[in-house]
Amino acid sequence: MSDTLPITEARAKFGSLVRRASHSRERIIITDHGQPAAVLINPQELADLEDALALAQYRARQAAGTVVTVAHDDVRAQLGLERG
Repeated sequence: MSDTLPITEARAKFGSLVRRASHSRERIIITDHGQPAAVLINPQELADLEDALALAQYRARQAAGTVVTVAHDDVRAQLGLERG
């Protein structure tokens, strides 16, 4: 669910809007002169969206054959964890 408010109204209700976004995972769209200007969302929802984007970008690189991998032993050597 989302709610859309002009910036002037959002300013007056900022605290309650932040709590709504935080507790109910509600998206609050703030407009400026009738155009969307910002969105308040729950921090966990933002993290979920960023994770989904990173995974989609990785899969696109994988499909394009541009994923760069590093062998486990090479990583250990670079970190100074060589077996010895």
